[in-house]
Amino acid sequence: MENRDGLPIDWKCMMDYSSAIIQSIDLQGNFLYYNDAFRKTLGYTDKEMKLQTVWKLLSPSSRRTYEEVLQLVKEGKEPGERELTFVSAAGGEVVLSGLISISKSSTGEIYGTTEFYKVYAYVDTPFNIDISYRRGQDGQISLDYPHGSYDGNMVLGLADLDSPVNRFLDSIYDLVFFKDIHGVYRGCNKNFAELLNLPKEQILGRNDYDLYTDEIADIFVSKDQQIFKDLTPRKNEEWNTRNDGSRNYIETLKTPYFGPNNQLMGVLGVSRDITERKLAEERLEENERLLDIYFTQSLSGKFFMMLDHPVKWSQKNQDSALKEIYHNLKMNRINPAMVSLYGISEDALLENTIVKEVFTDIEDGKEHWLSLLHKGHHQMVLEKKKKSGETLYISSDYTCLYDSYGQVLGFFGNQRDITKEIHAEEERKTRELYLQKILETATDGYYAVNEKLIIIDVNEAYCRMSGYTKEELIGSSIFIHTVKEEEEGVLERTKKILETGSALFESRHQKKDGTAFDVEISVSVLSDPDTIFINFIRDITERKQLESYFLIEKDLFKNTIHSAADAVISTDDHGNVIIMNSMAEQMTGWNQDDAYGKKLEEILHVEDRNGNPIGDIAKDCISRSETIEFSQDHRVVAKNGNEIFVELSASPISGSGNETIGAVVMFKDVTRRREEMKNIEDLSFRDALTGLYNRRFLNEAIASKEELLGLPLTIMVVDVNGLKLTNDAFGHSVGDALLKAVGRICKEVTRPGDIICRTGGDEFVILLPNSDRAQAKALKDRIVSVASKTHVESMHVSLAIGYSVMRHPEEHFDDLFAEADNNMYRNKLRYGKTVKKRTMEKLVQKLNTKHPEVINHAKEVSSYAIKLGQVIGLEENELENIRLAASYHDIGKVMVPKELLKKKEKLTDKEVSQVRKHAELGYQLLKEVDEYKHIAEVVLSHHEWWNGTGYPQNLKGYDIPRAARIIAVADAYETMTGKHSYRKPLSKEEAMKELRNFSGIQFDPDLVELFIQKVLNED
Repeated sequence: MENRDGLPIDWKCMMDYSSAIIQSIDLQGNFLYYNDAFRKTLGYTDKEMKLQTVWKLLSPSSRRTYEEVLQLVKEGKEPGERELTFVSAAGGEVVLSGLISISKSSTGEIYGTTEFYKVYAYVDTPFNIDISYRRGQDGQISLDYPHGSYDGNMVLGLADLDSPVNRFLDSIYDLVFFKDIHGVYRGCNKNFAELLNLPKEQILGRNDYDLYTDEIADIFVSKDQQIFKDLTPRKNEEWNTRNDGSRNYIETLKTPYFGPNNQLMGVLGVSRDITERKLAEERLEENERLLDIYFTQSLSGKFFMMLDHPVKWSQKNQDSALKEIYHNLKMNRINPAMVSLYGISEDALLENTIVKEVFTDIEDGKEHWLSLLHKGHHQMVLEKKKKSGETLYISSDYTCLYDSYGQVLGFFGNQRDITKEIHAEEERKTRELYLQKILETATDGYYAVNEKLIIIDVNEAYCRMSGYTKEELIGSSIFIHTVKEEEEGVLERTKKILETGSALFESRHQKKDGTAFDVEISVSVLSDPDTIFINFIRDITERKQLESYFLIEKDLFKNTIHSAADAVISTDDHGNVIIMNSMAEQMTGWNQDDAYGKKLEEILHVEDRNGNPIGDIAKDCISRSETIEFSQDHRVVAKNGNEIFVELSASPISGSGNETIGAVVMFKDVTRRREEMKNIEDLSFRDALTGLYNRRFLNEAIASKEELLGLPLTIMVVDVNGLKLTNDAFGHSVGDALLKAVGRICKEVTRPGDIICRTGGDEFVILLPNSDRAQAKALKDRIVSVASKTHVESMHVSLAIGYSVMRHPEEHFDDLFAEADNNMYRNKLRYGKTVKKRTMEKLVQKLNTKHPEVINHAKEVSSYAIKLGQVIGLEENELENIRLAASYHDIGKVMVPKELLKKKEKLTDKEVSQVRKHAELGYQLLKEVDEYKHIAEVVLSHHEWWNGTGYPQNLKGYDIPRAARIIAVADAYETMTGKHSYRKPLSKEEAMKELRNFSGIQFDPDLVELFIQKVLNED
């Protein structure tokens, strides 16, 4: 037998039966060997011991001691005598004291320890003692216990309070007492007496029942009896409450005391005040409790990944140590936020988490591992894929945990979902790039200026406008392109813009070649974090020239105003109306004569988007001597109260001396354009036929479900039964009417806020926020009820409906749609056949109304066809199929105009083609109905010719279905001999002659002869 600890088998057997406590431990703290004495001392079963390591059995304080032991062993130093506290199976503590030695293999390699122990003490449960209670408060001491005779010198010495023994005990800081085997106190030091607040004389000769309550005395006596029985020391903690309410903690070790002849004399007790230590432990426990609260309630994911043994880390052994750490790490503890972050249960994370899932792989991310182990701390962002395929970004913080020797024990991790932050940053960068592209491709110029009026950014449009390059403008003062006479105005406007935040004004700039040009500048101020002036510049040189021309040619100016397509009003320098054209008259409700001389604000009432009046635009323009523009969010309120949205600008009119002599106000009606834009936007989300939302809107609603929808959310799929058959049978106008009716039904029964969409040809989807399964079923029943009472072309509206309910935000819409779809199809299978059959019945009714002779013709053809089928010996089921096919062979004529079927003149090629379509139309109708699907091919082929020149498939001979060949003969005969409005009937003989003439050409020759001989002649 091979031994992991290298012990000889016979010696091992001897240790198994030894009463001494023996164990052997490897360098990681795993048991190589332990004997029964060790196991029984701690009270564990063999099965339980196999699950233990020395770390699990040691008390917290002894674990630190044992770390020191293993470190000494690894360094080749003998640990020697040690005292360790182990946790028993019952939860108590046992103090073992003994020798720990290094274990070596036959080659001299250190592989662990061999340890020999004895029980030093059993640690009892702490309890409270009340020293305020005393018996014999009158000072009478009970000494009824037998004294006995003792030979020990210490006992004799204790009897004399002035003996050297008592003086020695009094000099000891600890609390010392001695009780005989009867429980009578025979000695104590002054510190013990002070604890009880009694002189020694009132303690000696008494027992515990004299000094304490019965409850406390019972505990002391039972502990003493246990010591006398086991002859083993016991340790316990006691506390009493001080006058101020605080606790005083005492740790007592009681040891059996033997006389010179190994006679049990009593118990020797040594107590020590451990109040400071207990308070420190309580503070530590409180800190640990607070840390636990922080760990548990933290919104960020936190976890501990621990090794099953400490690993030494150094530069020399980093590769092997890294592998050892990576492959032995196990998730030890996680908080609820971690569970939420990964969407996995706590048990699954603790049991199955692979290190690379919460950190990184050792191969691909080795540099991250080395950084963490070298620095003790590492930060990174992990990318994880959700089940939905979405990428999850996790900000991760890792910290190494070390023991007192600097060995790695494990790691603490802190993780936070930063997906939204990452996406926000990506969106910000995208917006910046988008804005930059806009600025670069804009036709208007742009430049940005800092608070020192230095240009910090400029686009290509302004470079072209000014003749400078970007490199020449960026970093230069704004005055590089400002004409001399405008420099003072720049500084004044800058102060004003800082106060108002924005401005729109005209100025003059200077090109690189010295040429001046007129510009219109719109300025806005950004002040976070630094002050930046954003300038958009438009070259208005041509406009200014036009204004000059306008002044020179006043008559031309008037004519231009009156002929302008936009509304124009001109004022004098006081803002009084001078001229207004016909368009301005229409928009304001004022005529030129009534408006002349009145203030502009009386004539032109302009409001902003919030309904606030703008005031006198002309006066404002004249006082500022600059153009004012208003966007299409502004409204003009006419004299009669009508409102229109306008784009409006007011510009000053300058005289020959450059003085302002008036203003011209131009405005354009943009109401229709605004409505068209709104309609275009609305139409992109609307179904043109029903006016409901379309699939695009549905997709948008699903994408924004967090903001738009409330849980539970019902997804309902509504399918129109028999739509295709309705379209084929009655035309698309009826099918469209059916779809509109379904849309109206859905809107009628749903709530405001429910979303109804037409997502396909015959499919509708309804999203019902805050709606559970019971509410969904109630809505379904209401829809079905209203639909059953609704008719389109005398047909009931029939719907197949299925639904599913989303209860949790992590559920996927695709899965829920699939569930609703499946439920709808099950519903459709149940009721769809009935609807199609009803539709066919309505179709026959329509055909009978539209072409009654077709129905009569079908009955006759059916009769002849069945007789011919009987002649050739067909089975009953085949005869029934022929009867059905013959009855419906002309059903496609329901789509053929009535006048074509009754036309007596020869049909045109186009009309012939239109009539011939009835075979294909009949086929399309019949194949949609399960009960008639098997006869669809027969109906399709009843106009095929024996020689292959028929229609619609040019089938030939026996490729034509037999039932179709039979119906073809019967159909031809009835058509020739029957009463029809479009032709005179033939006699029986004439018809038989025609059949023989086309036998082998149009008809199956064998069937023609049988029909004539066995059907017609016998009739």
